[in-house]
Amino acid sequence: MSSPARSIHDSRSTLAVPATPGSSMPASAMPAPLRVVEKTHNEPCTETFGAGVLTSDELLHELPNPEPLLRNLGRSVFEAMAGVREVEQMARWIAPDVFSGLLARVQHAARARRIRGRSARRPMIETKTCLWQSPRAGVVEATVLVDLGLRVRAVVIRLEAFRGRWRAEKLHVL
Repeated sequence: MSSPARSIHDSRSTLAVPATPGSSMPASAMPAPLRVVEKTHNEPCTETFGAGVLTSDELLHELPNPEPLLRNLGRSVFEAMAGVREVEQMARWIAPDVFSGLLARVQHAARARRIRGRSARRPMIETKTCLWQSPRAGVVEATVLVDLGLRVRAVVIRLEAFRGRWRAEKLHVL
């Protein structure tokens, strides 16, 4: 009995493996060959592997709704400055330069608490309003109003698309 495929017998199942790659596989079952796209240093790459290039409207639909992230970042900044949240917990959602600036501000707040002899206490924080707009695809600019009890503060955040998610590229506490 001669066949182009040999069988591998197992106590559970039988699997047919082609004798040589592509010899007995139908053309529809063959994987598509990869295309290599050459790109010079100054010209933008217009082709990608997979789904293709996303237009600006498709890019906005692929990214999650930014409002929950904006509200959480606004609250988390004040929790970090109060000493009840580690800045490292926000590292995934903020750019490295924003992280270092926020870390310096948190360390300054901790030093001020230590000088005054106060301990870190969890503040009563309520996010009042989150206003955001998208000036172009993949960018969101927002103002988050946070009620700290005695006063209301604002956090201005600029989110940009980064690897299929939002990341804060700018963050200012007003």
